[in-house]
Amino acid sequence: MTHHDNSQINDIDDRLNNVGQQTVKNLVQGLPADTVSLAWRSSLNEQLLAVSAQKQRKRRLQWILRPAAGLSLATLCAIVFIVQPYYRHASVKPDFRVENAILNDHHNSALLNEVSSAGLNSNEVISDANSQDLDDDLWSDSDAQSL
Repeated sequence: MTHHDNSQINDIDDRLNNVGQQTVKNLVQGLPADTVSLAWRSSLNEQLLAVSAQKQRKRRLQWILRPAAGLSLATLCAIVFIVQPYYRHASVKPDFRVENAILNDHHNSALLNEVSSAGLNSNEVISDANSQDLDDDLWSDSDAQSL
C-alpha cells in the first residue's frame, strides 16, 4: 500500500469513530433483539412463490400474445393498403345535364373541324377539268360562291 491509501483508510476510521457514528452505534445496539418466527418466514415464502408464479404466467402469455398481435396488425395493414376492394372504385355515372351536353357537342364539332378542316382555299385549287367540258359553262362564279 502506498501512503495515499493509508491516509484514506485513516480518514475512514476517523469518520467511523466520530461522535455521531458512535451515537448511532449505541442506539442500534440498544434495540431489543427480535427474532422472526418460522411461521412468518414460511408464509412470506409462500406469498413470494405465488407472486412469482403469477409473473411467470403473465410473461408466458405475453410471449404468445405479442407476436400474435403483431401478425394480426400486419395482416390488417395488408388487407387495408395492399388488397383494395372493388367497391372502393365507384363507376363514373354519365352527366345528362343540358350544359354538359352543349359543351360536349361543341367540343366534338371543334375536334371534327380540326381533323377534317373546312376544305381547300380557292388559291390551293388547281383545276384538272377538261376545258371542252360542256357542263362547265352552266355554273357561274356567283353560283359557286353561294355554295
